[in-house]
Amino acid sequence: MKRTAINIKTDIWNDIISGLKTRGWKVIAKYNGFDAGIDDDYLVLRKGTNKITFGWTNWFEGEIQCNDELFEYLETEFNLNFEYGKPTSLKPSVIMTYRIQSLPTFFERIINFFNRK
Repeated sequence: MKRTAINIKTDIWNDIISGLKTRGWKVIAKYNGFDAGIDDDYLVLRKGTNKITFGWTNWFEGEIQCNDELFEYLETEFNLNFEYGKPTSLKPSVIMTYRIQSLPTFFERIINFFNRK
């Protein structure tokens, strides 16, 4: 079951993303708008078949969506206790907007795949 962790302080939210990237997680979608990281942010990390969605807004702090097993992993790995609730930056309508705006990241991955040696 997918849940949403809410009210994650910005520095913790960024630390989780950085920590996962160093553990081999890859960015498969990212919001590239002019206000990315300033007013809003969105990215999706994947490792194997596991996927974690991250949303952030300067008004409501960070949010994370994933399944219960991945939340257990995150809480253990980063020594955290998440608060769960209704999403603000990860509502379906907001995610659709981010996905459309993250298409350049998708095309960049495709190009890099075909240009690898």
